[in-house]
Amino acid sequence: MIKPLLFTYLGMVIVVIVMDFRHLKQAAVINRWLSYGLIALGTGLWLYVTHLSKTFFVTVWISHVIQRFLPLP
Repeated sequence: MIKPLLFTYLGMVIVVIVMDFRHLKQAAVINRWLSYGLIALGTGLWLYVTHLSKTFFVTVWISHVIQRFLPLP
């Protein structure tokens, strides 16, 4: 069930990149980098979910990053 949805996402990303390439080139630099960053992040998550057997919990990963910055008792 989830794999067809993930492949649909990848197809949509490719369509967005192909169709909006001219528009993204004309956009402000920060908007272009944010757009490409979101696409890369989504594609990276897609590859992670489809190619690895482990479950990816974003909240656990974020807690590991945040724990470095928070004082512990």
